[in-house]
Amino acid sequence: MLKVTNLVKSFGALDVLKGISFEIKQGEVLAIIGPSGSGKSTLIRCLNYLEQPQQGIIEIDNARLDAAKPTKKDIQHLRSKTAMVFQNYNLYKNKTALENVTESLIVVKKTPKAEANKMGMQLLSEVGLEAKRDNYPVTMSGGQQQRVSIARALAQKPHVILFDEPTSSLDPELVQEVLHVIKKLAEQKITMIIVTHEMDFAREVADHIIFMADGHIVEQGPAKEFFANAQQERTKKFIRQITSESEDTIL
Repeated sequence: MLKVTNLVKSFGALDVLKGISFEIKQGEVLAIIGPSGSGKSTLIRCLNYLEQPQQGIIEIDNARLDAAKPTKKDIQHLRSKTAMVFQNYNLYKNKTALENVTESLIVVKKTPKAEANKMGMQLLSEVGLEAKRDNYPVTMSGGQQQRVSIARALAQKPHVILFDEPTSSLDPELVQEVLHVIKKLAEQKITMIIVTHEMDFAREVADHIIFMADGHIVEQGPAKEFFANAQQERTKKFIRQITSESEDTIL
């Protein structure tokens, strides 16, 4: 479904991604974890070319892009395979929940408005927000806005949904409602890549884990094996630190 080979990205003299390679299969969930500044968000933004890598090959379904010589057609084809859920929702402030979901259907896919609205309502129902169809983002909680953005991503029928720390902007009590929706998507075998700090969620939902630090993949593997039997000392230290912080928060 998705394969990344030797992806390199720098901002000026700062090397952010230093030869990243991995792949996932259709229906799998990949969680990307690691300390702040490790390159996680840059990586996921490179996958749909919101950031332009200098080197590497990205393959999603039948789309293939060589970052050393990308064409506009290659970029458009790659982007058509993905949908992005951002940290800060990125909803249209002047459009209702339903209009945010149907915008791409009507404008990009030229779906008739009545049909788009029907699809939009089905998707809002999936994320538990059919009653908010006429609400504007300013009247909704952060958790509700993020669920609208997930419905918007689903409307594009992407091959892969990319989540860039989808709960990082939420108050703690709102985190679970968003994670619950993502869990439901995982149960439907929707292919997802999720950058997250939620370790319990990653352990429960992900099929595979990638641990990044300093622009490298330090370790990767099946989720259960990764948390139970990490091989690299850097990984073990990170898991211990995150677990300790989580316990301190509970106390």
